[in-house]
Amino acid sequence: MTETRACYRVDLLGPLHVRRKGHRLEPGPAKQRAILSLLALRLGDSVPVSEVEEAVWGGVVPPSARSLVHTYVARLRQVLEPEHPPRRRVRVIASTVSGYSLRAETVETDVARFRRYAAEAEKRIGEGCREEAFHLLGKALDLWRSSTLGELRSLLHDNIEVEALGAAWVATSHSYVGLGLRLGRAAAVLDIATRLARLEPLHEAIQADYLAVLGSSGHRTVALHRYADITERLRTELGVDPGEELRAVHRALVRPAGRPPVPRPAPAVPAARRRPGCGPISGPLHWRAGDIAELAALLAKHRAVTVTGAPGCGKSAVTLRAAHQAARVFTGGVLTVDTLDLSDRRQLERRLARMLGGNGAEDPVDLLRDQPTLVVLDNAEHLVDACAVVADRLLLACPDVVVLTGSRQPLGLPYERVQRLHPLPVPQPGGWPSVLANPAVALLAERAAQARPGFRLDRRDAEIAVEICRRLDGLPLALEMAAACLSTDSLDGVLRKLEGPLEGLRPPVAGPEPRHTSLRAMLDRSVQRLDVVERCLFQRVALLPGVFDLAAAQRFWRPHPSGPTDVRVVLAALVDKSLVMPVGTTGGRYRMLRLLRRLALETGAPEAATRPAPDLPLSLSRPLLPAGVAAVPD
Repeated sequence: MTETRACYRVDLLGPLHVRRKGHRLEPGPAKQRAILSLLALRLGDSVPVSEVEEAVWGGVVPPSARSLVHTYVARLRQVLEPEHPPRRRVRVIASTVSGYSLRAETVETDVARFRRYAAEAEKRIGEGCREEAFHLLGKALDLWRSSTLGELRSLLHDNIEVEALGAAWVATSHSYVGLGLRLGRAAAVLDIATRLARLEPLHEAIQADYLAVLGSSGHRTVALHRYADITERLRTELGVDPGEELRAVHRALVRPAGRPPVPRPAPAVPAARRRPGCGPISGPLHWRAGDIAELAALLAKHRAVTVTGAPGCGKSAVTLRAAHQAARVFTGGVLTVDTLDLSDRRQLERRLARMLGGNGAEDPVDLLRDQPTLVVLDNAEHLVDACAVVADRLLLACPDVVVLTGSRQPLGLPYERVQRLHPLPVPQPGGWPSVLANPAVALLAERAAQARPGFRLDRRDAEIAVEICRRLDGLPLALEMAAACLSTDSLDGVLRKLEGPLEGLRPPVAGPEPRHTSLRAMLDRSVQRLDVVERCLFQRVALLPGVFDLAAAQRFWRPHPSGPTDVRVVLAALVDKSLVMPVGTTGGRYRMLRLLRRLALETGAPEAATRPAPDLPLSLSRPLLPAGVAAVPD
C-alpha cells in the first residue's frame, strides 16, 4: 500500500485528466472515462453496479450492462496498475459487496481539494477572517478549468453529484465576488464575476454583484449597458422588472460622484401598533447561511413564499431565522403562528386575531389591512388548504402583508414562490480537516458538545461520525436527536441504534413536541398525511434503488383499486409532499432518502414489501425485510 499511497491524481473540474506520479495516463474510451469519473466523484464510497449502469447509460440500460461494467473496470485497472497481474489489480479500484470503490488513500482529486478549500473559507468567514477566506476561495476556484463541467456532464447522464458540483461552483464564486467587493478587490474578481454572470443570466443577485464589480473596476459605461440588457431580458423572459437590489446598484452607477444617496424614511407606525418579533431564535445556523440568504432575497421580491423540504431538514429553523432577519423591514412586526396544534381555518383565524390584539372574534384582514407585517405560518403541512385560504385573503386585502410558510407541501397559490430546502451535504471522503468542516459533521459535533460538555470530535471518532451523518441523510433534526443521545451513550452506541428500527433512536430527554420523542416519530407525521394510494406507492418505490426513473416505478407499481392507475400522478403527489425528490432538471428521475425508505419498509405490510412485482429486476426481487428491519441499499 505504501507505494501506491496518494500517487494517483484524478482531475474532474475540466477535461478528465489522470496522472500517476506526475505521468499522464489515458483512461480509454468514453464508457471507461465515465466509470472512472463517477468513482472519483464518490471517492472512497462503494458505488453499486446498478448506479454505475444508470450513470453511464442513462435511462436506457442494455441487458449486457453489468458484464460491460466489469470489463471496463478490468481495463481501467490495467491502465492504473499495469505492473500487477490481473487478480492483484485492486489497490486503486477496489471491489465491494455491491460494486466498486476508488480508494481515497491512493487517489487525490481536485474535487476533494476544492471542497476542502471552500469549507475552510466558510469557516474563516464565520470567524471574521475575511482576507484568509478570500485567499482560500481564490485557491478553490483556481482548480476549475471549466465552470460548465462540459465533459463530466456528457459522460454522466443527469447525475446528481455533477449537478451539485456545478451548484457548488456558483455558490463559491458568488461568495468570492461578494467578498471581493467588500474588501475593495473588484478588479481581482472581475473575471469570475463575468463568468458567473454569463452562466446565471437571470439571477438578479449575481447580476447586481457583476454590475457593482464593473462599476468599481472602472467599467461604469459597460455596467450601464449591461443593466439595460438585464432589464430587457427579465421583462422578455420572466415578465418582471428588476428587483430592488439591481435598481440600487443602478442608482449608485448613475449618481454623480461624491453625492450620497438620500435615505428613504420608513413609514411612520405608531408605537402602540407595532407587533412583537418572531420570538426566541436558536443559535447561529452557519451551515444554513446560503439557504437563509436565498430566502431573504425571495422575501424582498415576493409576497407569498413557502419553504418546503423533507421531514427533519430544518424548515422551521430556517424560516424563523429568515423572519428574524427580515423583522426590521416590517414596521408592523412579525407574527409567527405555529399551526401544529390547529385543526381548521377558523382556529387559525382566531389565533391570528388574538396575536393582533383582538379577542379572537375579529377578522384578521381588518386588523392587518394597513400594516407592513410579515405573517409566518409554521408546520403547515397538515393544514395546507386552510393556510392557503387565509394567506390568499390576507394578501389580496392587505397590500403591505407578506406571508412566509414552512411546510412539507406548497400551499398551491398561483403567485406562490417555493424554496425547496435540501438536507445538509453528507461528509465526503478526505482528510481530517475537511471532515470536521462538513456541515453535517459540524452540526453533530456542536450539538454533541451541548449534550455532553467537554465533548470534542477527534480523528479516532471521525469515521463513526461520518457514518452517522450518512445514515441520517444529513437531516439536521435527526442529527440533533443523535447528538442528544450522546449525553448517555457513545458514538459507537448511537451507530448501533441506527442499525435497528427507527424507533430505537430516542433522545434521553424528549423535545417539546411529541414528534421529537424518537427518530420514527419525527418521520411518521409525513406518512400519516398520505392517502391509501400514495402510501401504497411510497412503500413500493422504497424497494427500488436510491435513485430511480419513472419506468422503474411503473414496472414496480400495482394499480390500487382506491385511486388513479397512472403512477405519474401519484409520484407527483409524493414529490409535492417532499417524500420523493426529483433528480436533475430534465425530469423522469427521482430519489428517496435512506431514512424515508426505511420508514416505508417499517410502515408497510410485510407481504407488500417482500412480494416482487411483475417484471421486477432480479436484484430487487429478494425480500428486503427480514426480522426487524434490513439495511436499505444506498
